Amino acid sequence: MTTLHVMMCANDGYAMPLTVAAHSLLHHADRGARVELHVVTDGFSPDNTARAERCLRAAHPQVEIVWHRKDPRAFEGIRVGRYSVAALFRLLLPELFPDHVDRVLYLDCDIVVERDISELWRLDLGDRAVWAVQNGTDDDLQNYVLSKFPEIQAGPEARYFNSGVILVNMAEWRRQRVSERTRDFLQRHSDRLIFPDQDALNAVLAGHWGRLHPHWNKQILRAHQPEQAAFDDPGILHYTSRKPWTPDYMQRAKWAWHRAYLRSGWDRGAAGYAAMARLYGGQLWRHNSRRVGGRVRRLLGR
Repeated sequence: MTTLHVMMCANDGYAMPLTVAAHSLLHHADRGARVELHVVTDGFSPDNTARAERCLRAAHPQVEIVWHRKDPRAFEGIRVGRYSVAALFRLLLPELFPDHVDRVLYLDCDIVVERDISELWRLDLGDRAVWAVQNGTDDDLQNYVLSKFPEIQAGPEARYFNSGVILVNMAEWRRQRVSERTRDFLQRHSDRLIFPDQDALNAVLAGHWGRLHPHWNKQILRAHQPEQAAFDDPGILHYTSRKPWTPDYMQRAKWAWHRAYLRSGWDRGAAGYAAMARLYGGQLWRHNSRRVGGRVRRLLGR
């Protein structure tokens, strides 16, 4: 029997999005596979832990949830800016999984899974420690990493990957000492990085990563850019900037998250529909108020 090893990290404030994302994965996962879901936190509240357990255990007949509580002080001295230190917990991969585990799918919490991830267990991972999807434009590696650290050697074909969805080849991750090298880079340079863990991983790997099909990480929105991701044949939708559980999210990809939220059972029955009605009402109001405001400004010649 195939075991799908999955890792997610969050602080207590992201307990609900993590549960919705993990439930969407379990909902679509092969019923004949075993899913081992590792949740790494700096401490969920008892209520959020119980709600997550209830939702996720109901989502798949062969799921095992493994909780890990880690102390953020282990990453003291690393600047993460507006991000949570919990994002760095992915660097703990080697200590959380035994040597016989060949691959682990790491997922951020701001995603919705729309297809069976067991497809990823049929890929030949070769000698690449990380398999991922390119982030943004072809210039991202230059803009975020190489321009700041010219000593890093990367070929002209090298690109920058998005670390919100990564399939980790555990043997190569260990052999290439990715965790240790990334952590060392962060200790020395985190004050110069925009996306701390993502920039550091790209600096360490310098273009030496395997490419997943883009449908495994459809990045819905980048800051100050229109929505660009196509919605045909989605694998994983990734809300990389604005989040669909906030009232100011107006892109059409909100419907996938709304469905996943209701299906997760985080709020059950009428309470779930009431919560979603309030959220959609807020999103609709903001969308229309901006449209009306724009028309008024045009009428006034402003």
